Amino acid sequence: MRDILKQYGIRPNRQLGQNFLCDEGVLRREVAYADIDAMDVVLEIGPGTGNLTRKLLERAGRVVAIERDRQFATCLSDLQKRHPHLEVIWGDALEVDFPPFDKVVANLPYKVTLPLLFKMLDQRFRKGVLIFQKRLAERVCAGVGEKGYCRLSVALGRRAQLEVLETLGSEVFHPRPDVASAIVSIERTKPRFDIPSEDSFRVLLEALFLHRELSVEEALKRAGGRAFSAEAVQRIGGKLRKKIVCQVTPREFGDIARLCTTPHHT
Repeated sequence: MRDILKQYGIRPNRQLGQNFLCDEGVLRREVAYADIDAMDVVLEIGPGTGNLTRKLLERAGRVVAIERDRQFATCLSDLQKRHPHLEVIWGDALEVDFPPFDKVVANLPYKVTLPLLFKMLDQRFRKGVLIFQKRLAERVCAGVGEKGYCRLSVALGRRAQLEVLETLGSEVFHPRPDVASAIVSIERTKPRFDIPSEDSFRVLLEALFLHRELSVEEALKRAGGRAFSAEAVQRIGGKLRKKIVCQVTPREFGDIARLCTTPHHT
């Protein structure tokens, strides 16, 4: 890794969260988890020096890499000359339109992992293998009642199956990050239950998990506002209304969302 950085005059940008995965064993396992074949179009976000990209190119029919930092232009251009099935899109992954893809494999910048996860789930794809911060990975993969169970577990889990495959120490990156990381698999699914809207569901989850150790009824009372009026809260069944927020299942959160937004008819 240091040789490549020196060769191309690349300096890791901390502000962009650039910590390059340099462990060959981890790179091989990351690609293996994705089970890539020659028919797959693979999306990579933040290819950087191309250390993961090279391994993806060995298996995929096509790799589309999105990169915003032009200091990698020469490095990636040299890679394209050797591998014509590599396409590089220059721009911010949060702003550019994602092309059609079958799988996504990427070492995500920690600072923008969450919005990227939600953007990915708006696309049609089969599988993803991603590396990002361990603490966030534990939260998005947590089940009901587990320590990390939160609004993200529910919101993302409604639309995908997520699993921590392994955890990684800082020593596998250059420069070393201050936190541990994890390899996470993500398989997009049909929404597991209906909700009135993504925005209203987000507001509801934020309000409830702000008081995760209280009952649903008490949490909504504390949230207040027109969206969670006393009338709306009373429409929730008594048993569910008394349930502690961190024990509510994702599907039950969907029930609460629909009941809280259902107009009352006299």
